[in-house]
Amino acid sequence: MQALEKERGDTMTTLSDRTDRIAAPLFTLIERIAAPLLRLSLGLILVWIGALKFHDPAPIVGLIHASVFSALASATFVHVLGALEIIAALLLISGVGLRYVGLLSLLLFAGTLTIFLTTPAVTGFPYLTLTGQFLLKDLVLAAASIAVVATDAAKHAATRDARPAMPLSRAHMA
Repeated sequence: MQALEKERGDTMTTLSDRTDRIAAPLFTLIERIAAPLLRLSLGLILVWIGALKFHDPAPIVGLIHASVFSALASATFVHVLGALEIIAALLLISGVGLRYVGLLSLLLFAGTLTIFLTTPAVTGFPYLTLTGQFLLKDLVLAAASIAVVATDAAKHAATRDARPAMPLSRAHMA
């Protein structure tokens, strides 16, 4: 019995090893493109939803009015949010200040998720209305923002750690 289990385990390991060898180029490609693709797709989504806030701010004003942020419910505030989303999108697409832009987009998505959780009459939480489903997608976008921040922070840490240490001069010590 033990010999049969060992043989079955060896076969599975061999099959897994073969599959890994065959798929290795695909895994390498995905590893190389995942972070830029996530950053660019997040930028595309942000530019789109930011631009829509200028087209018709009324639905967002209504959502904000129904939330704990009702004092901010105005077309002007929605336009400011749209402008921040478009700025964040352009910076993400251009690859500038990614750690900080990721934090900004995380903050924007956290605001939307707060509305999601605090307005069950509108979102239907925990049973979701169409509006609730629309807002829930920001959970994935917030996670994407966290991934952008983490990837860029790791890249900067690796760059910083790879630099040789500079001795402090007497001028810096004074």
